[in-house]
Amino acid sequence: MGIRTTVVLEEDVLERVRDQAREDNVPFRTKLNDLLRDGLARRANKTRVPFVVKTYSMGQFPLPFPIRVSDIDALEDDERWGKPE
Repeated sequence: MGIRTTVVLEEDVLERVRDQAREDNVPFRTKLNDLLRDGLARRANKTRVPFVVKTYSMGQFPLPFPIRVSDIDALEDDERWGKPE
């Protein structure tokens, strides 16, 4: 048993489905369902390549970890006013 729903198709898609339904001599609804099934099956069978992020060394970080807010404030003060004497 099917479910009734509204699907908004763009004009070019509508024409392509209608043309294929006429060629295969089947109702529009049947052709649309067949095309959706084919598309979903193709996507399910597609082998996915895992996404890998390449990392690069950026050298040593000059601040100790964990960084404290007071460390950041001191660096900003040094940049703005110069190092304390």
